[in-house]
Amino acid sequence: MPIYTPKMSRTEFKGGKNILASEHFTFIEGGATLDAAKIGAGYVPVGQAIAQDAATGKWTKFVAADIATYADFGILNVDWNSDGVNDGIAGEVITRGSVYDAKLVDVTPEFKEKTTEIRYVKEIV
Repeated sequence: MPIYTPKMSRTEFKGGKNILASEHFTFIEGGATLDAAKIGAGYVPVGQAIAQDAATGKWTKFVAADIATYADFGILNVDWNSDGVNDGIAGEVITRGSVYDAKLVDVTPEFKEKTTEIRYVKEIV
């Protein structure tokens, strides 16, 4: 599922990275608006830990130092080229399921404490 923005663009295929350790998982209901201004211009990979800013309702990259300002937590299951201006809307934000820990980005012990319905698998067999 792609991320939607008001800007029309076409991107080439990138090699997929499977972070799912199980076929049973749950995505966020209604999608998540990714805050382009806060994320900045650049590539946001599959497996990025994200959190919802309690003040704006928009989602951004998880930063452990800002944990008190977040309302919800999840993991992106899609990648995104942020232009730093136009917000994106992602439907594939994992809130429950099993994921490969080694393939994730910015997942800290504090993040794991807040995502109790996500199981982090240590080994890839």
